[in-house]
Amino acid sequence: MSTRQGALTRAIAIDALTHVLTRRVHADMALDRLFAYHSDLRALDRAFIFEMVYGSLRWLSKMDWIMSHMMERSFASLDPRVANALRVGCYQIYYMDRVPDRAAVSETVEAIKIVGAGHTASFVNAILRRVARKGEYFEKPDKELATAEYYAMHCSHPQWMIERWLRVMTPERLEHLCQGNNSHPKHSIRIIQKNPLPDGEELPSFLLRNYGISSHGRPLRNCLHLESLPPFERCEAFKMGAFMVQDEAAQLVSSLVQAGPNDTVFDACAAPGMKAIYLWDEGVAPERLTVSDSSQKRIDVMAMNFERVGLSGCEVCKGDAVEVSKGRSFSKVVLDAPCSSMGVIRRHPEIKWLRNINDILRNAEEQKRLLDGLASAVQSGGELVYMVCSNEIEETVKQTEQFLSTHPEFSIVHLSGRIHNYYRKYLTNCNEVLVFPGNSEEIDGFYAVVFRRA
Repeated sequence: MSTRQGALTRAIAIDALTHVLTRRVHADMALDRLFAYHSDLRALDRAFIFEMVYGSLRWLSKMDWIMSHMMERSFASLDPRVANALRVGCYQIYYMDRVPDRAAVSETVEAIKIVGAGHTASFVNAILRRVARKGEYFEKPDKELATAEYYAMHCSHPQWMIERWLRVMTPERLEHLCQGNNSHPKHSIRIIQKNPLPDGEELPSFLLRNYGISSHGRPLRNCLHLESLPPFERCEAFKMGAFMVQDEAAQLVSSLVQAGPNDTVFDACAAPGMKAIYLWDEGVAPERLTVSDSSQKRIDVMAMNFERVGLSGCEVCKGDAVEVSKGRSFSKVVLDAPCSSMGVIRRHPEIKWLRNINDILRNAEEQKRLLDGLASAVQSGGELVYMVCSNEIEETVKQTEQFLSTHPEFSIVHLSGRIHNYYRKYLTNCNEVLVFPGNSEEIDGFYAVVFRRA
């Protein structure tokens, strides 16, 4: 990588972090926009930028703590571009062994000039050179006397999150959860049974033969873990709809629906359509499947996914799920509700820095509204499946308690007969599926419960 290209990649990473942390844009959206503008970037450059951005977001508060001890002024008072340049440089020095410290410093200094803050180049150079020496020790918060402060720094999570979690779990369990949040996510896919490969070839052998990608099966039927993902734009198996990317936890909770060809199914918050594709692949007739979403942009993405796998004939509705369902009756209603997404921080580390307690409470109010509103759309003997990619009590257990207290016509379905023996460790005593990050399968955090109407 040339010096000019090296400075450009770091400048793009700085711009992406600035978009995420000042405009509250998700990292994947920020990178998509920047990559579209810099369309001539090589795949290797994009991967390098991706690693700098996501790595900086994972370890942001730890790096901020390190650098705050290396300057007289408050780190929080810095121009966001300067702060993010220091984060990008510090991340390279501490976490990217293949990048020489000299290059991490010099090319990040050049990058700060590209993003329009060249007057701070000498300051950035001085701080990063000091970081690169790694010879200074700064006393950490006391683990016993300042437990929340210690874990907030050591595990790079906001202190308010740490304080919440310490109220319901041991420090050891907390550290394990945070390690899960800071890990790189597994690559999981779902094989689409309706779209077999030509000549009966198995998908694992196809991926190994064409891309050198190894895979291994999971106890969950049609679920595979891949060591890496193939290039989707060139992968014939993907283009013909032979598989879809879906985390193992999402497949697990989708399997709880267990709808057949005679069931009428309403997927209330359906985009990007993976649950609907799963249900169709498991035998739900397209003409008996209704999907809705409130965002036209998300519906458009869902339509592309449906077209790729060959799902046609289902009813697609734009609008609020409760309004769409009024006056209608279904044997299965699936609500993958809007939530804080605190169970998928490892995929979206910016969630740590963009969320606050009010976001959780607002989501909880919306979840309650949706559950209450959709209850009337469940026919007698029918089921309402509630799921969220969160483990926060307001969005999980409390939602179930509130729903049952206000809707006595519903009861919780016993799930032991619906879930593979391997995953029964995630069943609570109350027949809820509760998966925390940092689990032995390295799958996303999730919660799901099935209610049946009497």
